[in-house]
Amino acid sequence: MHHRILRGGLAAVLGGLVLVWPLATGAAVDSNTIDLNTVLARVLARNPGLDEYPYRFRAADAAVMQADILPSPELSLDVENVAGTGRWAGTDGAEVTLALSQVVELGGQRDARVDSAQRASELSRLDYDLARLDLLGEANRRYLTLAAVERRVTLAQRTLDLAAEAEEAARQRSAAGAAPRSEQRRLVLARQAAERDLQRARTQRRAASQRLAALWGETGEQGLRAAGDLLPLPELPALAQWRERLNEAPRLREFASRARLAQSQARLAEANGSRDVRFSIGARHDEASGDQAAVLGFSMPLNLSNPNRGNQARRLAEVDALQARRNAARIELLALVEGLYLTLRQRRDEIIAIQDQSLPEARRLYDEIQAGYRRGRYSVLDLIDAAGSRLALERRITDLAEEFHQQRNELERLTGASMAADVSARGDSQ
Repeated sequence: MHHRILRGGLAAVLGGLVLVWPLATGAAVDSNTIDLNTVLARVLARNPGLDEYPYRFRAADAAVMQADILPSPELSLDVENVAGTGRWAGTDGAEVTLALSQVVELGGQRDARVDSAQRASELSRLDYDLARLDLLGEANRRYLTLAAVERRVTLAQRTLDLAAEAEEAARQRSAAGAAPRSEQRRLVLARQAAERDLQRARTQRRAASQRLAALWGETGEQGLRAAGDLLPLPELPALAQWRERLNEAPRLREFASRARLAQSQARLAEANGSRDVRFSIGARHDEASGDQAAVLGFSMPLNLSNPNRGNQARRLAEVDALQARRNAARIELLALVEGLYLTLRQRRDEIIAIQDQSLPEARRLYDEIQAGYRRGRYSVLDLIDAAGSRLALERRITDLAEEFHQQRNELERLTGASMAADVSARGDSQ
């Protein structure tokens, strides 16, 4: 029952890591285009860092099995009155006693041992689920980086196209004698810089692809492409909803699980200090007379107080310490969540402002100056400045969108919120 409760709770926690955004939807278009759900499924199925956990589970299950074993009976053989002097010389006067004894635990030690081992087993499975959460968060971060680099490649290509168009316009003006050749040279330099930027962005895309594929054990050139875009941004729930989710935050659940383990160990320490009794039954043979007799035995320690009271007090103190650490961690988490939320709001508002106000104006300005440049109304510096302003705004949108998604990913990882249900199911099936 404990395992079912834990698995159900962690399924909900694992249901809260990765945001639902355009990159997570849709199937892969070709062998190189990959969506977020495919990435997460591959990571859960093939990441080398998770290979150790099945062995840890087997060890934890073996510990539960061991805790359920009762004390073994003991067989004893006593030989008295041998190798002495007089009538006890040799073995003529020997008395041989063969007895079977059994310890009976009266303090519930067995149940306490099993409960403590089961708590430790639950904690090992919680460690596994937390490792999966961190791994899926890292996969999401790398996928976001790949998507952002993809936008930068597209933007670099657009920059190169604009530079080539401006260079052609300058060449035509220079050929017609309407502009000095220096204008064409300026735009040749701008086009060459754009080519280098494009090459740099493509290299970054290859590196991002390789880092993503490494999470499921693949190395070398992969050529992966993100299946979607960073925009439009997903909706942002109210701050009150994030605060409510803190009670189920994975790290706080870990504190609670460790506290339950410490409580179970305190109960075990109390049970181990109880008075166990030992019963024995056997037979005695007197070599001198040839007589036989039954032997019955009983023993019990005289515990005037619990001999494990120090261990019990230590475990109870650990419970209190874990509760104090959980309270402190919750305060820190709340401050972090509120800070991330405010940053997300600021990033979202800035993107909307640029998209709705600045970028349309920059595009109109560039179109106007480009058309005027062809007629000789504006200089090449005006054209370069207008193009730079427009492209700078588009780069700013890309940077802000990547920051928004990365920070929301961190916010959801901390609070354990809103991962796609099918990803959680796949993870549990592993």
